[in-house]
Amino acid sequence: MSGFLAAVLALGGLAALEGLMHGMFSLSADFVLLVVFACVAAPHTLNLGHNARISTLQPFLLGAIVLFGVRQAMFLAAVSMTYFWIVGRPRLQTHKGLFNLCNFVLSAWLGGHVYELSGGRVGDVTSPESLVALLLCVVTFFVVNTGLVSVAVGLEQKIDPFRVWYEKYSWTINSQLAGGSLVILIGMLRQHYGVQVFFLVVPFCIMSYHFYKAYFPRAVQKAHKT
Repeated sequence: MSGFLAAVLALGGLAALEGLMHGMFSLSADFVLLVVFACVAAPHTLNLGHNARISTLQPFLLGAIVLFGVRQAMFLAAVSMTYFWIVGRPRLQTHKGLFNLCNFVLSAWLGGHVYELSGGRVGDVTSPESLVALLLCVVTFFVVNTGLVSVAVGLEQKIDPFRVWYEKYSWTINSQLAGGSLVILIGMLRQHYGVQVFFLVVPFCIMSYHFYKAYFPRAVQKAHKT
């Protein structure tokens, strides 16, 4: 576990360093609002058992990647996860807090670069190239984020990481794709209505959280009966 944790921390640190090498970026009003909303959403996680948790942060990170850029998404991930680490109860252990921070930063970095390398353009949510790139970005973020958590949980609980991923996270791909669709909607409306459209992210995350909260216990109960 310690070796895997060290690898994730190192990769997350290298990703952050690569972003810093490109210099600072300006903080626009709409990006700051997105960061604030992300910080509010970050502590709302659902316990899936075996220390596996799911977060409502994904739509904010996808939105940051597509509408602002990779470095902005990494900044949002770092700030929101640090906020979660500080205010979350019960307080996460240091190594778990660092793991979560680096996991989201690394997922944003990889997802963002996949978006750019696949032909996606910042602020563009209508061209075929950007739509395909967004889909690849969603899949990349999902695989990296849930994969790293599954390996960490598997090593800690001494169970098969693939089993953790399949039972706890594989079914959440639907919400990840829905988050991508929300980014498209926000990107289109933002061109006409400006910063106000970011308020659409909040009810989506609230609904996703309560859906998971209601669905997962029933799914577990049904699985135990079969």
